[in-house]
Amino acid sequence: MRIALGTAASSLVGSRGARATQPEQIAPGVSLVSGAVNGALIDRPGGTVAIYGDPRDVPAAAKLVLFTHHRRDVVWAGKAMVRHGAQAVVPEAEKDLFTGALEFWDKYRTKRFHDYACQSSRVLAEPLAIARTVRDGDAIEGLQVMDTPGYTRGAVSYLCEIEGKRIAFTGDLIYGDGRVLDLFSLQDAIPSVKEDGYHGYAARAGDVLTSLQKIAAWKPDLLVPARGPVIRDPVKAIDTLTQRLRAVFASHFSIDALRWYRGDDKIRAMAARVLGQESLDWMPMAEKVELPEWVIPITNSRLIVSGSGAGFLVDCGSQRVMNEVGRLHGEGRVKQLDGIYITHYHDDHTDHAQAMADQFHCPIYFCDKMRDILENPGAYKMPCLTSNPIRSSHPMKEGERQKWNEFEFTYSYFPGQTLFHGGLLVRHNSGKSVFFAGDSFTPTGMDDYCLLNRNLLPPDEGYIDCLRRIQGLTGDYFLINQHVAPGFRFSPAQLDFMISNFTARKELMAALLPWDDPNFGVDEQWARFYPYAAEIGAGGRVDLEVILRNHSPQRQVFSVTPHVPAGWHAPAGPLRVSIPPRGERAMHVPVTAGAAGLGIVTADIAFGNWDLREWTEAMVAVR
Repeated sequence: MRIALGTAASSLVGSRGARATQPEQIAPGVSLVSGAVNGALIDRPGGTVAIYGDPRDVPAAAKLVLFTHHRRDVVWAGKAMVRHGAQAVVPEAEKDLFTGALEFWDKYRTKRFHDYACQSSRVLAEPLAIARTVRDGDAIEGLQVMDTPGYTRGAVSYLCEIEGKRIAFTGDLIYGDGRVLDLFSLQDAIPSVKEDGYHGYAARAGDVLTSLQKIAAWKPDLLVPARGPVIRDPVKAIDTLTQRLRAVFASHFSIDALRWYRGDDKIRAMAARVLGQESLDWMPMAEKVELPEWVIPITNSRLIVSGSGAGFLVDCGSQRVMNEVGRLHGEGRVKQLDGIYITHYHDDHTDHAQAMADQFHCPIYFCDKMRDILENPGAYKMPCLTSNPIRSSHPMKEGERQKWNEFEFTYSYFPGQTLFHGGLLVRHNSGKSVFFAGDSFTPTGMDDYCLLNRNLLPPDEGYIDCLRRIQGLTGDYFLINQHVAPGFRFSPAQLDFMISNFTARKELMAALLPWDDPNFGVDEQWARFYPYAAEIGAGGRVDLEVILRNHSPQRQVFSVTPHVPAGWHAPAGPLRVSIPPRGERAMHVPVTAGAAGLGIVTADIAFGNWDLREWTEAMVAVR
């Protein structure tokens, strides 16, 4: 559903953000302006030093602004102070993300395709001039600098002692009474075990805990985070966060599909970064089953071959698949290719699908909820995107059946490894059935190791629906994941174990994340621009949408305030829309471009007690 431009909404007020308050004295000479970001102002003989910035419309004058990390949804609070003469001080490890913002976005235009690093793109839309960088052990204006990577790779904290009171300014390292703002920002590579970012489930959670232990060893009296309430019992908050993170990680790794691919020792090493030497309660592996003679494995594709000699291909992500199907066709083992089925949008399953369809003049089938991301991949910001759109589209509705020679196909939506995922049940006349589950499961569990894939918790659609669909399968069947050589089958007890684990995980996540529903903290794309990237002529207009998914169990009024480059035009905002529980709406945001170049359009998103500045972005290239 598309919503026209909303009416102006008043500023939202709440304990978690929005309108800035009057300064509160938290120590002699130290005041705090709470708001969407907590601005700390410290009196010094030569002038005021600000940490994070000042979220008020007319910020206080300052000689320095100390930033703990590069994220624009925090840095915005200090930009006005810098424009008015304050000097910016930033972490040395993140310097390029402040001064090199234009270079970042220019590279990201192509880097966002085939992305297996899976890092946040909440980078400044425009560069910020800096005066100095700092790193661990530095001192500035009486504050000690400590490297505290976690929420971002190169973050720092600032420590000061005033009249016996120790205060640590910790950025987004911790939130409130022992929480973190979100998990998706922690996705990262684990170099120590040679694991890439795509497979590193909230990997910087280990860095978060290590950094907090460094902070705890300094014995602070107060923690002042970039967002959320001041923490007045640091020991308790850090201990609580540690226990909550460990509970979530124990839940994840006990049914982690990656164990099948990486082996027990590597998974133990990955988990130990958060769990320490705590043992894992692993689910037993599923029963393995040989593939029937009518399913031919080809790398991470599968070719179904009919007795008639016709073929039906499941996924096509590489030239090797095309070469092998071509060889089988040349030898006469496959007379023709009648169709291609796509399980999910990832590049290793889609890169060569259209080329294969062109070669054999056949349609490409998929569940209808995947249609747009397959036909317009560049309009999305998701991991592992292909840059090759599909044109030979044949979307299939939920439950739609198709007779093909001695087989019957049943198509379904199957939001497992990613929200954009389908399933295909293939029944042979013999009574044997296989269910093509894409990359959603292996014999050791669920492929939810990349949080940016949008693996939603119950009751939102996601893995819980997939598990219940498998429970409903009957007869002689098994599952196929094309990355797994054999077929496999979960026992009723294993399915119950995964359902119980995943259902309980929502409560663990609810304790860890500060939202009224934890899906806001695991779904990076609950607020997104569509299309994510667009190209227009100078002075032209592009009709963007901000698509909002309300994970909340209650109706929420969302306000959207767009921001565009100088010389561009967009609705002034805030624009407002009411969205029912678990609902999704699209808000129309027309943008008129300025001069040629790449422009980054951002939007503030506010609802309930949340005020999230420059939270989402779109890329608009002007010819």
